[in-house]
Amino acid sequence: MRRHACELSVFACFVLVICCLSGCSSKGRTLGKAPLKSPGAAETPSKPQSLAGKKILLVHSYHPEYPWVATITQGVRKTLEGTGVQLEVLYMDTKRKTSKSWMIQAGDLAAKKMQEYQPDLVITADDNAQQYFARNYVGGSTPFVFTGVDADPSKYGFPAANVTGLIERPQLQASLDFVRGFHPLKKVAVLSCDDSTSVAALGFMKQDSIDVEVVEWKLAKDFNDWKKAVQLYNKTVDAIVVRSYQAVVDPATGGKMKPTEVAKWTAQHATVPTIAFHDFEIEDGMFGGVVKSGQEYGEKPAQYALKILQGTPIDSLPVIRADIGTKMINRETAKRLGISLPSSMVASVKTVPGG
Repeated sequence: MRRHACELSVFACFVLVICCLSGCSSKGRTLGKAPLKSPGAAETPSKPQSLAGKKILLVHSYHPEYPWVATITQGVRKTLEGTGVQLEVLYMDTKRKTSKSWMIQAGDLAAKKMQEYQPDLVITADDNAQQYFARNYVGGSTPFVFTGVDADPSKYGFPAANVTGLIERPQLQASLDFVRGFHPLKKVAVLSCDDSTSVAALGFMKQDSIDVEVVEWKLAKDFNDWKKAVQLYNKTVDAIVVRSYQAVVDPATGGKMKPTEVAKWTAQHATVPTIAFHDFEIEDGMFGGVVKSGQEYGEKPAQYALKILQGTPIDSLPVIRADIGTKMINRETAKRLGISLPSSMVASVKTVPGG
């Protein structure tokens, strides 16, 4: 019996030592394993992987004062907030400076910035940043996420093993349907400034299947040409679809008009509704439309960027199209046109100025 008791005592000590070394406790947990969960227990959301020290370079085609650019940047910053990711922003300024030599130089400056900053990922906004910068890195080791691209992305070699992103398309038919609720539409004209982005955008708009007749797709050569077009359309169409007025040429100087001046003149002289696709254009005086916000065009690519930095393969993130639109009306322009907002639509429509 003593012999057996001694053996049992030795065995107990052995078990105790093993248990201590392996992390046993009175609750029966084992080191390195998660505690058992009772059936039906709620899963605790896992915290996102820490991205402290990671760097993103945001390259804009245009200048920081352009509302579209400002809201894209806001959307990116909002999405990256609290992640630890560092953000650097570069502006190529190709909306105000439109010469081919400048665009090439701006692309070189972006490339130099990338070399100096050594980002873990690059976000590129609008077409000129793709044409003169991003396309040179297709197939490289640095991930790129584009946003606001009007042209077919294949023009730049996208998507690629290291490139995905968000294309920009206007809500044309949705805007026509919306404005038709206030004003009959059978014929429209499409009017835009004459720049590379508008050329690409109109090319895609022409492919849309819409239920009105487009009497003209007009790229205005300068502000005089713009004004003549508006005055003509007042007599010939039911609405003017305004693609962009951001690069209208001043005939007196050859430089660019202030966009707000073009918008103000158009709002004051157009006697038919003006349909636009950006929230800031309605704020500038265009009548209305189903609009997009740069905020979304900043948030979605930044969300993609975070996924990529956390290890998500780029080929599992398809090129997408933003399709969230907001119905928006400028109340002052509506009043000038003698158009009232039906009470049944008030709750679903954002109006400016004011609520």
